[in-house]
Parts: sequence; C-alpha cells; structure tokens
Amino acid sequence: MGNEGKVALVTGGSGGLGSVHCLALARAGFNVAVVAHTHLDKAEEVARQVREMGRKAIALTMDVANFNEVQAGVKRVEKELGPVDVLVNNAAFGIVRAVTIVNMPNADWERDVAVNLTGAFNMIKCCLPHMLEQGWGRVIIISSITGTMGGFGQCSYAATKAGLIGLAKTVALEGARKGVTGNALVLGMIEGGAYFEVAPEFRERINKTMAMRRPGKPQEVSNLIVFMASEESSYITGEAIEISGGAGLFTF
Repeated sequence: MGNEGKVALVTGGSGGLGSVHCLALARAGFNVAVVAHTHLDKAEEVARQVREMGRKAIALTMDVANFNEVQAGVKRVEKELGPVDVLVNNAAFGIVRAVTIVNMPNADWERDVAVNLTGAFNMIKCCLPHMLEQGWGRVIIISSITGTMGGFGQCSYAATKAGLIGLAKTVALEGARKGVTGNALVLGMIEGGAYFEVAPEFRERINKTMAMRRPGKPQEVSNLIVFMASEESSYITGEAIEISGGAGLFTF
C-alpha cells in the first residue's frame, strides 16, 4: 500500500520546520493539509508549492488548543482532501522563552501546556477514530531532548515535550492491534524555525556540546518523518527516536 492518495496533516505547517515536512511528504506522494495558527498566507504558500508537485493541498488556520476549532478544521480536511491518514503534531510554543520556575507566569505555563500538550491531544482525538476504523494510520509527535534532559529556564517546554512522549506511547498501545502506530521524534538543535531566535553566541555554545558539533538540518528530520509515515515503518511503534547529532553522548 503506497502513499499515493493518502492524506497527511501537519500542524505548524507554515513554519521553518513544518513547511519542510509538508513538502517532503508531498514529494513522497501524500496530499497535505497545512495547518497554521495565524499565518494563513504562509500556509497558503506552502500549499501552493505542494500543488505544484501534482498533489492536493489545503491551508487552514486553527488554534490547536481549542478543541472546537480542531474538530471543525479536521472535518474541513476530511471534506476537501479526505480523512487524515498521517498526523504530524509539529506545532509548539514557548521554546525560546527563558524563565525559571519561580519566575514563570502561570498564564505562560498554561498557554504552553495548552498548545504543546493539549493541542496534540486534541488533534489525535479528532484524527484517530478514522485511522482505527480503516486499520491503518500514523501518529508522529515532535518532541525534544529538552523533554528527556530538562532545560534550565524552560520548565513548560520541557514538561510538555516529556508529556508528548508518554502520549505517543499511549497512542501506540491503543492502536497496536489496529494498524495504527504512534511514535515521538525527539529533536535536538535543528537549524530552522526558533533556532534563529536564539542568540548566536548561545547557539554556538549549544553546538559545542553535540558530538557532531552542528545543528541538524530540517530535511534530516523530514526524511525520518516520511519514513515513519510510510508502510515501511509498520513494525515501529511506541518509540522515542532521538535526532540530535549525539547531544546525549559524552564529548570533549
């Protein structure tokens, strides 16, 4: 069963990483729903590039933290493209904020949890029923090494990214006998999106802690997303797959 005709939905699809994921999935044969929070113009541009490849695509905005918006958005995708076969939970918030636990405003914590963790739950809740019913589906959740290693001044981001790993494993368990896999991709420093919002000297400091001494390229993440979205990944589920250039290795 190939990728032709299958529908992939990518949240945060208009961003630096998300847009690359959308285009990579299109090249692999998927029709793509490009979901953005507010930048519909950017999402439309990504959808246009997908259509230039001969695939179907739509762009839409939704606040993933709002269940009603998610429900309505998924129904629109189903109507215009077809039911979602591959869900890529890529949207995230709060990555560049550096605030210690003591100083973290409750409102910021609640918003990060709502977008990063509840948002993924909302998307899965709306897309999973069809996957289970048809006996095939892929739920791919973008996590971070901040979720496995912690992050000074990133309590909300670290906590939500850790929670996403547990969510992916739970999807795996609930879909294991129905052809649906759930996995988390645990990213290190990737050269795209929020990477460029970090001060250059801080980026260099982080790069020096990695065995490869460089950030990853967005396409290096997209390559794995395409594989995880395919039939070839059918026996991989419940995994937290790290893509970090050796960030957790002892290096000097």
